[in-house]
This record gives sequence, structure tokens and C-alpha cells, in this order.
Amino acid sequence: MAGRIGNVTTVNGRVPGQIAVRAGEQIRLRLINTALARIMALRFERHRVRIIALDGQPVVEPFDPENRRLLLGPAMRADLIIDMSGEPGRSYAVTDSFYGEDFTYTLVRLAYHTAPRLRDKLLDASIRLPANPVPEPDLKDPARHALILEGSKMRPRGPMMGMLGGGTSWAITRDIAGRAQSVQGMKPILTVACGRTCVLTLKNNTSWWHPIHLHGFSFRVLTRNGILVRRTWHDTLLMESNETAISPLSQTIRATGCYIVM
Repeated sequence: MAGRIGNVTTVNGRVPGQIAVRAGEQIRLRLINTALARIMALRFERHRVRIIALDGQPVVEPFDPENRRLLLGPAMRADLIIDMSGEPGRSYAVTDSFYGEDFTYTLVRLAYHTAPRLRDKLLDASIRLPANPVPEPDLKDPARHALILEGSKMRPRGPMMGMLGGGTSWAITRDIAGRAQSVQGMKPILTVACGRTCVLTLKNNTSWWHPIHLHGFSFRVLTRNGILVRRTWHDTLLMESNETAISPLSQTIRATGCYIVM
């Protein structure tokens, strides 16, 4: 019922053991969740993690993950700066705790070389990246559309009569998901004029978490469940069950089509 999350995780195509580091150094780490369905919530034991980019877009100001837990759904990326503040000769766990305490496991360990610390003080240089040339959305008169994710075998919602194999159905705005892959000439769910800002209201009306990925577009999240949030650029949004997010797309993106993946 939870999908094919698998029972083995890999790092760079291999079952991981340890990653060698040295006390006092500073590393930039790019994380890409290439899993088909597994969502990850990573904790770095006794290390401070600062996010400097999300989905390839630098953040305005580096920040720490909420509750020191970095959430990554499929297709999501995060660039981190980590100061190696541990003790020489020791190792520290990077754990994934998304699926609860009973299923928490050590993804990899940061193994410190026994050599002396490279420096006594942490680097104080700025870790802020220069912004990419992505124009600000024009919110004066945007086009507005809603994308509503519905269905699931556990708790179907709405007129979900068309069932996919195995009795499971998903839909975006009442259009059965997956049909676009098999039906040529299927009409788009929405159409937006080139050069105009589009504000999307995304609703996850299901019992499951879903990463919503828009190919070829970057967007900012304005609110989640009516609450203002940090306005970072994304192309993938991890949404909780029954969550609503409002996001404007950049106004000058040039693309021939947009694919929505869930």
C-alpha cells in the first residue's frame, strides 16, 4: 500500500559504508534523490547542515533544515555546506528517519581521518551563492489555475470511477494519471500564455505524501496551508496529505510543454 520504496538504499550506485572526511575541513555536498518512490529525512549526527541551494537554485540566504532534518522526495536536490567539526578518528551517522523510528536506518557514516584538525576555527567566509538569472514572477495580474491530486486505493475521493490496474487510481484535477502516456493527442490540463506569470494552487487531496515535479519550470511557494513560507525556488514540491500550496511560475520561462510528475 505504501508503494515500492525498496529495502536497500545506495549512494552513487553502491551500498554505502563510510565517507572519508578530515576534521576542520568544509565540504559542499550535493544530494539528489534518484529513488523511484522513497522519501528521505536525513539527519547528520552532531553536525550543522546549512542549505545553500534547492533544485539547482541558490537560496537567498543559507539556512538550517527545519528541526535539523533534511526532507528529500524523489527528484528533489539540495546543496549543503557542512563544517567537519567532529573528532579525528571517530565516525558519525547520517540517518534516514522518514518512515518512523522502527524503520530508521544509517544511510552512511562520516569517517574522520586520524590526522590532526586542519584548522582550529571554522571558516567565516560567506557561503551564499550568487543568484541565478531567474526573473521574479509578476503577481499583479497572473493567470490562475488549480491542480488537484486525488485518489488512492485506501481513500478514494471524488468521482474516481475509472480505475487503473490493481484497483488503484490517481488523478490530477479529475484526469486519470498515466493516461497521457498512452493516449496520443491528449489535451493539456492547463494552458498558459508564454511570458505570463501563472499562479498554481496545488492540492494533495489524498492520504499520501507526494512530490510534485514540474519539468522545465521553476516556481516559488507563497503559502502552505495558508501560512507564508520561505520563498525559495523549486521545481519539485513535497506535499503532505491534505496539504495546499500556492506557487507562482517564473514569467519568462520559455518551454514547449510542461510535464507534471507525481
